[in-house]
Amino acid sequence: MNISIPREWMRVLCVICGLCYHPVKAEPASDVIDSNPPLAEQNVDTSRVVLDAMLIEESNNDSMSYTVFDAKSATKTDTPIMEIPQSIQVIPGSVLKDQDQQTLSGAIENVSSVVAPKTTELLTSEFLVRGFKSQFYTDSLPTYGSANAADPLSLVNVERIEVVKGPTSTLFGGGLGAPVGGLVNVVSKQPMPEAQYVFSFRGGSFTTLNPSFDLNQPLTDDDTVLFRLTGEYEYSESYIDALENQNYAFFPTIAFNFSPDTHLIVRGQYSHVEFLEYSGLRAEGTIADAPYTIPPYRFSGATDTPKSTVDNFMLTAEFVHRFSRYLEGSIQARYYENNFAEYSSFTHQLIIDGVGDFGKPGPSYLPFYSGVLPASVNEFVINPNLIIDFETEFLTDMTHKILFGLEYDTTLAKAQLGVYYDELDDIWLDVADRYDDITYLEIEGGNISQSQNDHYETLGVYLQDQMDITQRLHFLTSLRWTSVTVDEIGAKTTNSSVTPRVGAVFDITDKLSFFAGYGEGFRAVTALFGETPEPEESSQIEGGFKFDFYEMGLSGSVAGYQLIRKNVAVPDPNGAFSSIQAGEQTSYGAELDFLWEPFDSLSILGNYAYTNAKLTQHSSPELLIGDFLPRVPEHSGRIAVHYRFMGGVLEGLGVGMGLTGMSKRYISLPNEYAVDGFYRIDAQASYPLTEYLDLTVNIQNLTNSQYYEPFLFLQDAVVAPGPPISAYATLTAYF
Repeated sequence: MNISIPREWMRVLCVICGLCYHPVKAEPASDVIDSNPPLAEQNVDTSRVVLDAMLIEESNNDSMSYTVFDAKSATKTDTPIMEIPQSIQVIPGSVLKDQDQQTLSGAIENVSSVVAPKTTELLTSEFLVRGFKSQFYTDSLPTYGSANAADPLSLVNVERIEVVKGPTSTLFGGGLGAPVGGLVNVVSKQPMPEAQYVFSFRGGSFTTLNPSFDLNQPLTDDDTVLFRLTGEYEYSESYIDALENQNYAFFPTIAFNFSPDTHLIVRGQYSHVEFLEYSGLRAEGTIADAPYTIPPYRFSGATDTPKSTVDNFMLTAEFVHRFSRYLEGSIQARYYENNFAEYSSFTHQLIIDGVGDFGKPGPSYLPFYSGVLPASVNEFVINPNLIIDFETEFLTDMTHKILFGLEYDTTLAKAQLGVYYDELDDIWLDVADRYDDITYLEIEGGNISQSQNDHYETLGVYLQDQMDITQRLHFLTSLRWTSVTVDEIGAKTTNSSVTPRVGAVFDITDKLSFFAGYGEGFRAVTALFGETPEPEESSQIEGGFKFDFYEMGLSGSVAGYQLIRKNVAVPDPNGAFSSIQAGEQTSYGAELDFLWEPFDSLSILGNYAYTNAKLTQHSSPELLIGDFLPRVPEHSGRIAVHYRFMGGVLEGLGVGMGLTGMSKRYISLPNEYAVDGFYRIDAQASYPLTEYLDLTVNIQNLTNSQYYEPFLFLQDAVVAPGPPISAYATLTAYF
């Protein structure tokens, strides 16, 4: 009997065995993949260096490989990931395309130790990195407020996503100061020298309708002025009763290449999101025993509640000039405007005169409230940087890359809260059954009414030195001084701090390196309608290994860490609209992120995280030392496999599957309730129908797993059901 083994699988077996097959994977130059590439350093024709580098970057993201060699978010310079003494993971455009990712929350599951907010938590939640809140950045500049409020709920203009874990306070700030837990940086697409027009239409479960476009057009024959416009519209209903969402976004970008050494890029963004706000389900009756059972997909409010809206406008400019082969300067500036009007209806165990247990119709009834929160944010940030490259001969030959930068951010934030209830005739909502007779309450002035006009001003100065010694040892040292002025609730305070960061990478071989680092964080804290607390501080020690076995196509990192935060603001157990500073929280754990691409047709992306995040000191008798931080699983992981048929009758077909899982998570402090662990399987397939037309099919929650997730609403113990099985199809046309 003859057994035929495909040649590509034979190659994998040979590579693992190591006896006969040893392909060498070419390593690209470190300055190839670069959104702001260094220009010519010698007497060569560089008239198209900038344009060619941009083209290479975009073509890499459109290629099949998931491999990324360089990143900027950890150092603000183009640095090989293997030489960065900190955990950083990058999700390139090829991953977003193969997995048919539509939201930032879905895409971020490909990174270990990150908990993403759900789209139904649009105005209430933020990303958690290693158990702690992180900050959301776009093209390395901050946007004040929650990550979801700034997120346009669209990936149509996203080139890649970079996640930096741990304090990044030496380089990043804005709003209330610098990130202390980590950052999620979304990198936008660039205009390209070649014209291309892409149109897509996506539809499927829950009446989803989603047209989008990506139009790239050079405006001059010599490619010195390039233009790109992306955008999309989406309407969808929901697996949760009564919910529906509507959003649209536009992203115009224009690039000017004035000379080989000088270029300017201007990006715009406008997005609009409209939705019926969801307030979650009570823990009692869903994940905890009660005399009643709450249906999992029940809408827990009044269906006539006005739609909440979020509008984002952003204008960003980046100017780069290379003065010489040793000196490069850049300046970024952004104006950001956010307006949202939040309307909600909900049940809550508030202790308010006139609302209590007297006259309660039954055990499944809770008092009913309505709320409104109109708010606005106006933010301006400017960030000049200077990069100096040089060599020294102190004891041994060393190369230096010095980064010096300033950052100034001024933010105006306004909000007005109104909570309504009937003081004379208590209104009760039956949480165990749909109660269509409930209507949205709106009483002039509100029973609870508070307003707040705040001004935040941040100034930061930082210096960083990246040193390479004998090609095998890479040092990073940096120092930042930050001053944050908080003017809110009639009180004005200014706090400043110096935060250091040090780290080193030692190349054990050209395929394996060891890294270690220490960093500190500093950030002002604000509590809506509460007193201004003390600044928050953090420190992290981290170490691990990074590997790139390019013969096998295997790369990734393994890391261990301890991250401590002090003066942390947490929800007040006795108040729905205030926070308290609960002392100290500590997170420690271990992570593995890897990519295996043994040949061109197969990509395997995986991660695992062990996270132990707890309250270690507190100032509230309601909180217990040792309580686990809400929403953070102790164990979590994902593995995604994608295979591409490179020949035969199925040539062009791509199939993929992803398995995501996590252990139980507590939903609040103190740890009264926890949701069970779960796993979810997603599957994708794509096929080119013609040379210019592709079809993609995406099935989410293939096994229809039923589970609940922690949900953040008014600091209450509520949960939300995970989405059931759903299917979507996308047609994409290229011109």
